[in-house]
Amino acid sequence: MFTQPPSTYSGIHHLEEIKNAGLEVPSINQIELHPFCQQREIVDYCFQNQIVVQAYSPLTRGKRLDDETVEGIAKKHKKDPAQVLIRWSLQKGYGLRRLYHNLGNLMTLFATRFVSLPKSSSPERVLSNSQVYDFELDAQDMEALNGLDEGAAGATSWHPVTAP
Repeated sequence: MFTQPPSTYSGIHHLEEIKNAGLEVPSINQIELHPFCQQREIVDYCFQNQIVVQAYSPLTRGKRLDDETVEGIAKKHKKDPAQVLIRWSLQKGYGLRRLYHNLGNLMTLFATRFVSLPKSSSPERVLSNSQVYDFELDAQDMEALNGLDEGAAGATSWHPVTAP
């Protein structure tokens, strides 16, 4: 399906360097992505250039699950904070729902914008992370979560997008 392995050479200027060198641009770009580190510019660039964004740390490595806004929305919906972050990804049009539904259709895969990869070593958490289709975040919830973006400062791990 994809001819290139995923890239962590992730900033726009990095991808432009690859393109300008006459090399094949990666099919998938791995970047940290969640409400605190939304990286809208690189997500938009990848979408416009048919590069799927593979979102690592969509659950903030657990570091921001106790955020007041996230916890408030979780309480409102009787869900846990991780489920709220996964649901945010799905409602942004980013997620595994479209990927699984249209696995054989490459253009639809590109239309997903990014693939969020929540993970856990706990079977209970894996199950909980999958239970996100029985509720929806309303416009106010989405606006509140979108407003949490801190740019690079919101990253919970090394942030290669801004590396030279």
